[in-house]
Amino acid sequence: MTVTPSVPAETSGRRGTVQRPWIRHLTGSSAPMFAVAGLLLVVVVFQLVTEPNFASSSNIANLLRTSAVPILLVVGMTMVILTGGIDLSMGGILSLCGIAYAKMVIAGVPTSLALVLTVLLGAALGIGVNGLLIGRFGLSFFVVTLASASVLGGIALLWSGNRQFDMSGDGLARALGNDTLGSLLPYGAIIAVVAVVLAGLVLRYTIFGRSVYAIGGNQEAAQLSGVGGARVIASVYGVSGACAGLASVMMIGRQTIADPTAGSSSIVLYVVAATLLAGVTITGGAGSVYGALIGTAFLQVLSNALALRGFNNSWQMVVTGAILLVAVYLDRVRLRLAARRG
Repeated sequence: MTVTPSVPAETSGRRGTVQRPWIRHLTGSSAPMFAVAGLLLVVVVFQLVTEPNFASSSNIANLLRTSAVPILLVVGMTMVILTGGIDLSMGGILSLCGIAYAKMVIAGVPTSLALVLTVLLGAALGIGVNGLLIGRFGLSFFVVTLASASVLGGIALLWSGNRQFDMSGDGLARALGNDTLGSLLPYGAIIAVVAVVLAGLVLRYTIFGRSVYAIGGNQEAAQLSGVGGARVIASVYGVSGACAGLASVMMIGRQTIADPTAGSSSIVLYVVAATLLAGVTITGGAGSVYGALIGTAFLQVLSNALALRGFNNSWQMVVTGAILLVAVYLDRVRLRLAARRG
């Protein structure tokens, strides 16, 4: 009787290579999200032990309040990057929408209507400029969004006369950007988390969400399968623009001014870093909005820790840029290990 030798569970793949369990975990699509979640826990525990003010109600409320805008922007950026693109125009849309909202309110438009029109303006800019040129005409997403960032930012400066508008009397913007439910939970943070949950459900359970992943994985194959690439790409840039429009009103409420330079390049860098940090692959097709939320939370807590220790915004920008480089490099290493695993 011939006895067939058993094959160890960890042995598989090409040429009989041995696949260690730790390699499978490192190359899994969820590995970066869990790694960043672990780092977030370490930073939080360290802050609780070494910084008495970290756990104060005022600091927690401030941390949640300042996190609302980046979390909302990350929702739109995640959808764009999942299709294999990137939205560098997000800052320009944010600036222009903020000025548009301020102009409408100053002109006497009811704030609720001005808010709706501002969000629609952001969506229209995302679809009509980025979505059309990238999805329909096939132009480079990098060139298009970089150019539109410059154009829209310039229009915001020209329209505002290169000056800020006092919006301290705007109750709706203040509620979205600064007010809290009780003494701890800002309304803006609630809206941002709801947006994350809705985006997660759409990406996971709808045909549109599956199309987003399919286009990011292989756009040509997705189109051959009947996925409308141009429509999906236009839609994700529309979502990104709508998020920027809503975020612009939140930022006005937070700062009590409408600033034509609010959407600076640093905020776009921050959003891209937060999106990529916890597993959204820069080439598209992999990652989740929940991982992007964890990446945002990590950067926000880290920025808060640096601020409590007296480091200024310049150091926070340095740290964010360095983290972005590390995140992209580690993602490339993970993909190489996954390809080697076969």
